[in-house]
Amino acid sequence: MKRVITGFHMDRFQEWVADLECGHKLKMRHNPPYMDCPWIGIGKGREEHIGDNVECVDCDMPKMPEGLKLTETSPTYDRNHFPESMATDFATPAGVWGKVVVKEGMLQFVVEPGGTASRGFLLDPLFAGVMAPELPHSLSPAMGAVAFYVEYYSA
Repeated sequence: MKRVITGFHMDRFQEWVADLECGHKLKMRHNPPYMDCPWIGIGKGREEHIGDNVECVDCDMPKMPEGLKLTETSPTYDRNHFPESMATDFATPAGVWGKVVVKEGMLQFVVEPGGTASRGFLLDPLFAGVMAPELPHSLSPAMGAVAFYVEYYSA
């Protein structure tokens, strides 16, 4: 979802982060071909890009409704113990929401894999995935070691 840049700040790693109108943050790096922003290291360049529309991945993630209760937590899975059922078209039952929590590494998370509105996310220990009820998802290790579990919530 497109959001407006309202400002910039440096994070603890001394990298520039865009502050978005929605309240989310977007790390900005000049890293072609993935991200092309040679202006990020220059004050005037950053100033000229306040007001730009950028893609906010956090806003595209489904949102769990308020008031849900944690009902179950899966075991911790890793690359060697990865449930095949989650690799493609995995869906929680009606009324059950899932939160994919990554403890280590990165995990590819696709909402509605293969569908016309499918959307991919890269999950890490700072960015959890949300599974909406009855909506197909797929999970796969992104690279290297990975450890994750799923929390299940319902009303």
